[in-house]
Amino acid sequence: MDILTRFELRKIMRRKSFFIGITLVIVVALLGVWALVSGAYITDKDGNDLKGLEAIPLRKEYNRQLAGPLTMEKIAAAVKHHQKVIHDPKNLNEKGELTNEAYVTYKEQSYQIDTLIRFAFSHSREYDHYIIDSMTPSTAKTFYQERLDKVQEYIDRDYTPGNASAKENAFFMRMNKSIPVPFQMDYVTGWENVFENLQFILLISAFVIAIWLAPVFAGEYQSGADAIILSSRYGRNKVIAAKLKAGLIVSLGLLAAGLGTYTLLMLGIFGFDGGSASVQMIKLFAPVPFTVFQTYLWAILIGSLACLIVGAVTLWLSSRMSTPFPVIIVIVILLIGPLFFPASKSSRLYNHIMNLFPGKMVDGITRVTEYEVYSVFGQLIPSYKFATGFAVIVIALLLPFTYRAFKNHQVV
Repeated sequence: MDILTRFELRKIMRRKSFFIGITLVIVVALLGVWALVSGAYITDKDGNDLKGLEAIPLRKEYNRQLAGPLTMEKIAAAVKHHQKVIHDPKNLNEKGELTNEAYVTYKEQSYQIDTLIRFAFSHSREYDHYIIDSMTPSTAKTFYQERLDKVQEYIDRDYTPGNASAKENAFFMRMNKSIPVPFQMDYVTGWENVFENLQFILLISAFVIAIWLAPVFAGEYQSGADAIILSSRYGRNKVIAAKLKAGLIVSLGLLAAGLGTYTLLMLGIFGFDGGSASVQMIKLFAPVPFTVFQTYLWAILIGSLACLIVGAVTLWLSSRMSTPFPVIIVIVILLIGPLFFPASKSSRLYNHIMNLFPGKMVDGITRVTEYEVYSVFGQLIPSYKFATGFAVIVIALLLPFTYRAFKNHQVV
């Protein structure tokens, strides 16, 4: 790292906002973990309610018993077991319903596979908890075809902004049919919880990045140091490049610290198991052939790029505004504003555009698992791939504009 870049890094890191920003991201990460840990709940076979840290090992034990390929035989066995339990009079109350004692004794351990079966066989717009009661083991063997049928129902749905075209429908079905079956089951609660609050960690990180980078150029205008910098030997080239590199380094550093703390702490408590499981264990109708870990990588890639877009826009505004404060105001509006606008019921184009704003893009798990495509020169591109390419292009375009804006600034 060259001397000028180190100097610019020290300028950023010596501000109070630097330490406050790091603290804020870490605190939000800790709160996100605490909320999910405290919300963990399960009842053991003795009828004891386990909460928080006590509940996690038992859930892990139950789900590990189901780990492995989600074969039709395993699904049929789960339905057969369910039918045996609900047809035993000893397990029913006066109303003919399963007693709490019977549930925790016989059904709690099969909660994961039962939930997948219910989702697959319920109607496309609802979750029918009792659908499994009327199923037979032979019916359960159609699990994967039922899933594809529900996907077809979903993409054929009556959608006000306009149904997907026949070409898009065929594209979605090809995506789903390319997913390897049987799915791989495993205990995935840790990863599921990581996805739960990931977007909030990224959203706070984007805000902190904006706070850090707003003074990079605008602060020089405000203090009058721009006259000195631009008249110096390297003021119109190497100093600007050093500022841009320093901004990129602190942004990536913050993302690594925030995401690393949140992910490792969450998985350290709930367990690292499940990374190789199919993402359909978390999102059954996800149209991608990814494992849970691959989906996580895509989610943090998209979310991190969204944060870097915020950083690039901040630097560009900083190079054009006289003080940092208006830069921060504009970024806050850009980042938070779109979150208050609901999805349009009349325009898919509007929804596609809104999803490319950083505040929406940080929800990487949705971008990966949603049924949305962008048409570019007749080619259909899944939402997560388009968002990635869009972010890279925006960042690549903004940095040269920022460079020229400060280089050509006229000192008054």
